[in-house]
Amino acid sequence: MRYLDLHRNLVIFVILCIAMGLCINPCQAGERYMSGGPELFVSLDSSDELVPGNTMELPLVIGNKGKDTMELYNYYTIQPEYLPTTAKFATVILLPGNAPVKVRSNPQIIGDVPSGAVVPAEFMVEIPEDAKSGLYTMQARITYQYVPMAEQQSTTEIQYYFKDDVTVLPVPVVVRKMVILSVDHVESDNLFAGSDGYVRFTIRNTGQDTGNQTSVYLTPEGASPLVPYSNGVFIGELPPGGKANPGFKVAVSADADPSQVYPVSLYAVYRDFEGNTVTSPPVSTGVTFGGKVTFGRTSAPSVINPGKTGIVSVTYKNTGNSTVYNAQARISVVDPFSSDDDTAYLGDLDPGQSATALFSVKADPGTTIKTYSADSEVQYTDASNNAYTSDNIPVLIDVQPDSGTGIVVIVLLILVIAVGAFLWYRKKKTAGMK
Repeated sequence: MRYLDLHRNLVIFVILCIAMGLCINPCQAGERYMSGGPELFVSLDSSDELVPGNTMELPLVIGNKGKDTMELYNYYTIQPEYLPTTAKFATVILLPGNAPVKVRSNPQIIGDVPSGAVVPAEFMVEIPEDAKSGLYTMQARITYQYVPMAEQQSTTEIQYYFKDDVTVLPVPVVVRKMVILSVDHVESDNLFAGSDGYVRFTIRNTGQDTGNQTSVYLTPEGASPLVPYSNGVFIGELPPGGKANPGFKVAVSADADPSQVYPVSLYAVYRDFEGNTVTSPPVSTGVTFGGKVTFGRTSAPSVINPGKTGIVSVTYKNTGNSTVYNAQARISVVDPFSSDDDTAYLGDLDPGQSATALFSVKADPGTTIKTYSADSEVQYTDASNNAYTSDNIPVLIDVQPDSGTGIVVIVLLILVIAVGAFLWYRKKKTAGMK
């Protein structure tokens, strides 16, 4: 009986020891090891095609396909805060690589990139006009931290080991073959403020593509005084290195400053090597023109007597910078004047040249003696046979008494005085004889 009690107590003791062991073990040495790392990749979120002569956005996508390489654990563990496959505090720098581009954006901070995630990063790149077409490789340099190993030593604490890392990934891009315009020469043809004329360009294709069915377009930049009548000119085929001479008819506002150079843009619309309709990058250049055509009056006032018809002589001078053609002057008179011959032909006038117009003008008999101002203008054409009318040119008319009437009065007065003196002398002589 005593032996059975002893055996029973021994079994109970063993069971208690085993139970205590099971309770104590998780609290002392439950271990968990995790290891691995991020596996980053990069791709473009849009076309990989870069257009010369443009500054454009290049959107990237940064992804992570990292996997755990080892995990040893017991059952009673805690969830780790940092996984070894997560790229933490990531920063992306886009480098030109061998591509003929300039990156205009600063490094992009994209933060944490866990496994299975994709994160966008956008960069602005400038592609010079002379960039050669072809396939190039830019580079995305990604700096980050990750936890290569996490070790759990107790049920409440995990030891993390952080490591800095850098990944440089290729970004393939294509510089498109295009028509690129270059302006070799600009010439203004009979273009003046307040008139119509032509602007002629010598352009050259500095790109690597041949423009088929090419049209060139002209666009003023900003608040310009230049207004094209038709901004498109068809020039046909424009091969690499080929030249063309498109001309555009434009109007220039009358208040435009001829001392300034006004910017315009040219671009081509054409069929490319794939048969697509493509627009070339715009190229800027400047346009100049001459000052407004003006006239001055260089003659003295003309004299007219009241009640008489006289000749008003006006000498007009071309004070502008361009030749005018078929010029004729016209005078506008109002009461107390009238005219039955108010137009005179001046002909062609070079800059600085003068011509005289003669107008027949009659003054009413009761016209007040003083100097009057009448309106006149010059109508003319330019070298392209466009018709214009000048600003008002004042004409001075000096109304004076009729000099012939004054002489008659003086002669009559002299005769009256002479007759009076003769009669007085005769009367005195007769009285003396008595």
